[in-house]
Amino acid sequence: MINDIITTLLVSIGSIFMLIAAIGILRLPDFYLRMSAITKASTLGLGMVLLGVSIHFDQFGVFVKAFIIITFLLLTNPVGAHAIARAAYKQGVKFWGETIVDELELLSKKAENLEKEWQSNRSNFAVGEELIYTLMQLPASHGGSFRKALNVAKQIESVNTPVGSRLLGIVYSKMGRFNEAEHYLKLASTECNFNQKAIFSLVDFYTENNLPNRALNVLEDAMQVHPQNIEFVFKAIFIAFDFGVSHKLGLACCDKIIAMGTDVSADYLLKAARYKRIFVERSIGKNY
Repeated sequence: MINDIITTLLVSIGSIFMLIAAIGILRLPDFYLRMSAITKASTLGLGMVLLGVSIHFDQFGVFVKAFIIITFLLLTNPVGAHAIARAAYKQGVKFWGETIVDELELLSKKAENLEKEWQSNRSNFAVGEELIYTLMQLPASHGGSFRKALNVAKQIESVNTPVGSRLLGIVYSKMGRFNEAEHYLKLASTECNFNQKAIFSLVDFYTENNLPNRALNVLEDAMQVHPQNIEFVFKAIFIAFDFGVSHKLGLACCDKIIAMGTDVSADYLLKAARYKRIFVERSIGKNY
């Protein structure tokens, strides 16, 4: 009796979802919205129907078959829909007239405009940097290219070594070329006398590669050159906290901020005090 009720509910709800998918195919205004209706509603609907059928027959073999089919649907439907929608987009299938944002098209146009601006004025490094980030974001089918980004970074490096080296390091990092990225990011840090932007790029590179101790070593060197830079101190605190390393350095940084007293904001003092308590608890073996 209970099995019949559960089966009826699952099959009914699944049928409703499939009906919604069918209505969506007929009523939604463009290809992409119809594709969304097919993949979401029909996958959920068919999955519930199969689950209801397996409960109705109450046999291990039917359960196994239903589980395999549902798993297959969940794995393949989203991937297939994405591939079909991507192919349609590349072929120029139009959006509905009231679609608000086409992010890929906007990014592609942004890259074109930045490239024109960069070609007309290569002394504007801010434009060159933004162009590099945009080229790394864009897929290759829409003009994105690590090679182009590297070329722009090299052009900047030929004029301004610190900025160009930092950008080369960032591009190589995104390409997964660790040694080249580390070399150029280190070069940028020393060439610009431990400039905050260069230091944070190198520190972020190390933390992204799960090397917190190297990141903290860089920050210690930077704090010696720029002892009044609060951002370096807090960055060290955050890394020591997030990765659970070098509690001694974390405590020292907290004490340094607290010792500044009225020279820093009350918010900074509260943060430093809170992190100091956590570091003390960790150092005496308490779990936090």
